[in-house]
Amino acid sequence: MIDPMNILDAKEDRAYLQEKIIKKYNLPLVVIRANYPGIDKNNKTTKYIVENIYNLILLRVSPDHIEKIDSFEGPIFLLSVNLSPIKLKKITVEIESNHPLGRLVDIDILDLDNHTLSRTDLGYLPRTCFVCSDLAHNCVRSRKHSLEELLKYIEDIVLNFKKDDENV
Repeated sequence: MIDPMNILDAKEDRAYLQEKIIKKYNLPLVVIRANYPGIDKNNKTTKYIVENIYNLILLRVSPDHIEKIDSFEGPIFLLSVNLSPIKLKKITVEIESNHPLGRLVDIDILDLDNHTLSRTDLGYLPRTCFVCSDLAHNCVRSRKHSLEELLKYIEDIVLNFKKDDENV
């Protein structure tokens, strides 16, 4: 069984790897991972979400270096990209805001100092909750929605996207 400490350890390992990649390639880093609640973060749904968004990003940028990791955090892509962090953040916010699976991913942009650019740094509004229109941060903190409710929402989004994708 997965222990929450496994996830925390995986986050620490990823943070170390991110810093190492930024130093090695001297380029901003794009980090793509599923926005998926609970402790089972490495599953067919998260893999489907992350792979789709990764492929979409590859249509918009040409990474100099790519690493994929599968850990207790789930599947994660790390892309070293020779573009300004601000330009990268604008590209990724557009994907997060407009793609059907965009709400289901966290795409972080790390600058050369290993600092994460936030949406609000660029004047964008913070993310809203999957289920309601409140700020996502508020719902997470207050545990406003059950894990089952959130997972059902995610599965429904993915199922609908797959159906639409098959009909294209």
